[in-house]
Amino acid sequence: MKRTAPSKINLYLRVLGTLPNGYHEIETLFVPLSDPADELELEFSDDGRGEIRVSADVPLPADGDNLCGRAARAVCSALGIAPSIRISLRKRIPVAAGMGGGSSDAAAVILALQEQYGPLPDGGHAAALACGADVPLFLHPVPSIGRGIGDRLKPLEDLPIPPILISPMHFPVSTPWGYRHIRETGDQRKLDDLLRALRSGDLEKTATLLRNDLAVALWDKFPLLQIRREELMDAGALAVQVTGSGPTLYAIFPDEKTRESARAMLSEK
Repeated sequence: MKRTAPSKINLYLRVLGTLPNGYHEIETLFVPLSDPADELELEFSDDGRGEIRVSADVPLPADGDNLCGRAARAVCSALGIAPSIRISLRKRIPVAAGMGGGSSDAAAVILALQEQYGPLPDGGHAAALACGADVPLFLHPVPSIGRGIGDRLKPLEDLPIPPILISPMHFPVSTPWGYRHIRETGDQRKLDDLLRALRSGDLEKTATLLRNDLAVALWDKFPLLQIRREELMDAGALAVQVTGSGPTLYAIFPDEKTRESARAMLSEK
């Protein structure tokens, strides 16, 4: 069985505070993207041995520790089954890039196992949340508001999304690092204002309302981000922001033609 795992960006990410369990309460706007996307191939053997093996074209944690393995075990436990499963992963979403690659892979496994062995009563939500706060988004990947730790989702399937260009960076940033280095800036931009601007098609206004509370420390620590931002703005971007805990940048453009011109410019560098 083959599955595709989309990526995501955050057009808005406000950190509200720290919860007693150490997680951070957030308010965010997730936007799933079909490109880049990871590719998974799953093989099943109903031998009752419960052996789960995960391989990939990039280094991953051992089978018992990576998100695909954890997702498979969570679903098998919930269904009361013990098949042997081999998962082959072709990574196209950069690792530790703030684009939800590992979370999306886990969700793809949860969906695949339900297709093979039958649905869970909650559609796999509990298994997804056990693997990570972003995983539930990818069970139904549409633009969504995320609250709580990002797991309380409000789908916005009809939300207009402007032309977006992703600019990956060639270094990782861990999510814990991002949250450890949050800086208070007094940013007053509100999610409701961003949603109104998107729905009205006012991209100039949209550009002023992109927010990521994790990005402040990243801009300071990694000068390369600022250099790339200036390149994208010179190529016609209306705004450039970091997605998630970074370091991937995304840029929004006034139209598809300008975006594709910028894509061509970047590919020549």
